[in-house]
Amino acid sequence: MKNNLPNFLIVGAAKSGTSSLHNYLNQHPNIFMPTYKKGVKVKEPRFFIKDVLEAERVPNMVTSINQYKSLFDDASKEACIGEASVLYLYYYKTAIKNIKKHLGDNVKIIIMLRNPVFRAFSAYNHVARTSQENLSFQEALIKDELQRFRSEPTLTPLIMYKQMGMYYKMVKSYIDNFKDVHVIIYDDFINDTQRVVKDTIDFLGLDNTLDINTSLKYNVGGKRWRSIYLKNLFMQDVFWKKPVRFIFPFFIRKFFIGAIRLIFMKKNQYLEENIKNDLIEFFIDDIKKLENLLGVRLESWKK
Repeated sequence: MKNNLPNFLIVGAAKSGTSSLHNYLNQHPNIFMPTYKKGVKVKEPRFFIKDVLEAERVPNMVTSINQYKSLFDDASKEACIGEASVLYLYYYKTAIKNIKKHLGDNVKIIIMLRNPVFRAFSAYNHVARTSQENLSFQEALIKDELQRFRSEPTLTPLIMYKQMGMYYKMVKSYIDNFKDVHVIIYDDFINDTQRVVKDTIDFLGLDNTLDINTSLKYNVGGKRWRSIYLKNLFMQDVFWKKPVRFIFPFFIRKFFIGAIRLIFMKKNQYLEENIKNDLIEFFIDDIKKLENLLGVRLESWKK
C-alpha cells in the first residue's frame, strides 16, 4: 500500500513568500501539494500544531490523522508529496515533535525567511484588513504580544509581529532535528525567483529543468481600509451577511467584494523610519546569530 503522507514540508515563515512557492512547486509533475479538498481550502492544514492552537484561531485546521491523510489521497505517482503550514516555524517545538512522530526523521524541510522588520509590517497589514486588528502598527508593537494573544481566545497568532521574526532558535531547532533543511532568503526569492525555485526542486531531488511559470504572485497584500468603521461594517459577521450569502451566487458576491475593495480600500502606509529603526534594534542580535548559523550575510536586514 502506497504511503501518501508528505516527504517534505514548507514550515514558514508567515508572510515570506510561501504561498507563491507552494504554487510554483505544485506546477511540477512530480510534486503533489494539496490546495482544496471538497471545495475547502487546505493549503495550510496545520495538523502538527493542533495541540497548541484552538480551531477558532485559524480557519480549516486539520485535527485528526485520518483527515490529514485524506488530503493526499489524490497523489498518485508523484515522488514528492508536501504541504505548507507557515505556523510550523513559530510553534517549532510542538511541530517538530509531531512531524517526527507521524512522518519520521527523513522528511525534508523548507524554510523561507524574510527581513523580520518587513515581515512584521506585512503581517500587520494582513491582519489589519480584518476585524482582528484595529490598533495602529506602533500601538500593536507596544503591546505585550503573548499576553494580548492569550487574553483574546479567537485572535490569530499572526498578531505576534515581533515574536514571529525571532528566527534563530526556530531555524536552529529544525537544523538540529532534520538532516535535510533548505533555507530560502526572501530577498533572493524576489530578486531571482526562477533560480530559487530550481534550487528548491533540486533540493527535493527532482528534475529542475522543467519550465515553471513564476510570473504570478500569490497572497499579495498592499491594501488597507479607509476607516475602521468601514472595515467593521464589511468584515464583521453582521446580520445582513447571511441573507446576502443565501440570495446571491458566489461569482456575484466575489464581484461585489472586489468592488468594495476598490472603492473603500487604499494603499498601505509606508513603514515609518523611527518604527523601522526600533525594530532593527529589537531584531539585531537575533539576526547576527542567524547569520552565523546559516553562514550568510544579511546586511540589508540590519539597516
